[in-house]
Amino acid sequence: MKKYLELRSIAPGQNLYHYTKCRSLKNILQTETLFATKSSFLNDTNEMEYIMYVATEVIKSEIPQEDWQNLLLRQVVNTMDECKRHDTFVLSFSCDRDSITLWSEFGDQTGYNVAFDGQQLIDRIRKRQDIYCHGRVIYSLEQQKALIRHLLLEEFPSRTGMSFPELMENEVRSTGDTEAFRSLRRRLRKALNIYAMFFKQEEFAAENEYRIVFRNPDRSRIQFREKEGFLLPYIDIDLGRRASSCPSPASRWPRRTMWTWLGRAWCSTWSTWATRFRWNCRG
Repeated sequence: MKKYLELRSIAPGQNLYHYTKCRSLKNILQTETLFATKSSFLNDTNEMEYIMYVATEVIKSEIPQEDWQNLLLRQVVNTMDECKRHDTFVLSFSCDRDSITLWSEFGDQTGYNVAFDGQQLIDRIRKRQDIYCHGRVIYSLEQQKALIRHLLLEEFPSRTGMSFPELMENEVRSTGDTEAFRSLRRRLRKALNIYAMFFKQEEFAAENEYRIVFRNPDRSRIQFREKEGFLLPYIDIDLGRRASSCPSPASRWPRRTMWTWLGRAWCSTWSTWATRFRWNCRG
């Protein structure tokens, strides 16, 4: 299924940037672990339902037959029910090393980002656990619609040996689900399940986000952390050997001292750089 989907992977030699705050940075350097948050607890709580809007728009604009629409719209609703049955966790990065949007979110007195060699990071994680999928988040509504339109009207029907109109007409005339429609339905649900994690509204495009997604881990791995008065479910993502223990930097340390401290926590596959204010990171 995943080979039919268009998720842009990280290019060789390209960095991924994890924006964070002081306490989290210290934990990352000391333990060489990152937190993957359960998808239903991400910052934009509606993003997992956004796929319903995109898919509905495609179905209503591309398919004039009302009975065909109704058949397909039921599958969109069922897709969200299926999503809720899975434990899905998301590890987020940015492809932008100097994002005003992300500095404003994590730059309370002192904001940091950790730069990883993207491909090496993914390879290290894969040695320790399964990655369900990964790729760049897609923000363009027109691109999102085009991807679903191609799968629904062309790619998936072709897998049954029928055109989309033939498949739907046979289904409407049948007293029960045809084998071809069951195939279309199954593939469509799986595709929407995956795209739900990589489609976001255009107003979030400044994040330039890259996601690594994990699905249905052993429930014993699920932990909870407090954030702004709420408990967030997460899993630890082990990156490899542990770094040396380092003292936490004080927010008033000058940048030169910060570089000295960070130099003690250097790892072969990642480097760290930090800033108290966005203008300072360019200095």
